[in-house]
Amino acid sequence: MRAVVRSLSAVLTCAALVLTAPALAAARGGSGGDDTGDGYEVGVEVVLTGDGAPGDGGSYTVSIPPICWWESVSTSFIEGAPVDGTDPVAFYEWFQEVRPFLSGHAAIGQLAFPDTPEFLEAIALEESGVDVTWYTIGGPEPLECSPHVEQLSDYYGGGEAGVMYSWFVTGEEPAPAVDPETLAIEAREHMVIAEPEVDRNPKLADSLDGATFVNVNTWFWVVDPEMVGGSGGTRTIRADVVGTDVWAEVTATTDGLSIASPNGSRQCDPELAQQAWAPGAADTGGCSVQFTRASVAYPGGYPVTAATEWTASWEGQEQDGSTVGGDLDPLRRESTVNVPVAEVQTIVKRAR
Repeated sequence: MRAVVRSLSAVLTCAALVLTAPALAAARGGSGGDDTGDGYEVGVEVVLTGDGAPGDGGSYTVSIPPICWWESVSTSFIEGAPVDGTDPVAFYEWFQEVRPFLSGHAAIGQLAFPDTPEFLEAIALEESGVDVTWYTIGGPEPLECSPHVEQLSDYYGGGEAGVMYSWFVTGEEPAPAVDPETLAIEAREHMVIAEPEVDRNPKLADSLDGATFVNVNTWFWVVDPEMVGGSGGTRTIRADVVGTDVWAEVTATTDGLSIASPNGSRQCDPELAQQAWAPGAADTGGCSVQFTRASVAYPGGYPVTAATEWTASWEGQEQDGSTVGGDLDPLRRESTVNVPVAEVQTIVKRAR
């Protein structure tokens, strides 16, 4: 048993030293990107609000990778040493076997455990009839879940270390911790930004099948101002994690509407893209395009793509109240319609 305990103490000490790495204690900068972790995901209940929230907003469950979580101590534990995390007495006895070997430089391993009164409280609660389980922290950033983190002296190489083991009433361990940036990425995926549906003028009926004409200003506009973010050119969505102080808000901003075709294109700011044609309106008052050739080579008309490009930024708050933020990958929405373009035929009569 002594040999096993010594090996366990060495493993615990190494684990504690890893936790002191400054990178784990550093605040996340929120520089952007879509790296969402190691593949382990959990369902997190969030409340979505803002003009970019689906429907009228409300409560949703999203699946995202956590940065850390609590998991019950395995009965096999480390290197096959048996310890039952559902038996508070056995777990305390195991810790008493390990503790004498956590001294000197190895004393850092003791920081992974709570103080003795915590062990005794777990035992008393179990004896009163309440099921208790010992849990340990897993995940890429375990310090974010630790109930107690302290600064280490230069003797241990600096950095931080935290409590990695704690007991909870069985099945009532804390919810996994969520990175606000990961939450922001998920919120962006839920953001409602409609594809830009456009109307236009001229759009002739009868045999010309909704055609416009060569070298005539064809006026395009979105049928819903929110397709270009309304007057401000923005859409927002906020996600608040239920039961925590963690939240993230994403703001998407567009520079307007682009109209692109094989013959004639235009970029229009949000205000211009919302201006519907009206009789007597000046051509400069709207998002107008001139087609210089008829669309005879395109059955059904020129394919005209209406698109909006949205930059995305985010801000949020971590569990400890720290504010974070940054940039996310941009968004694009587009739709394509066919626009027949005909030539204007004129008849010239010779004077006699």
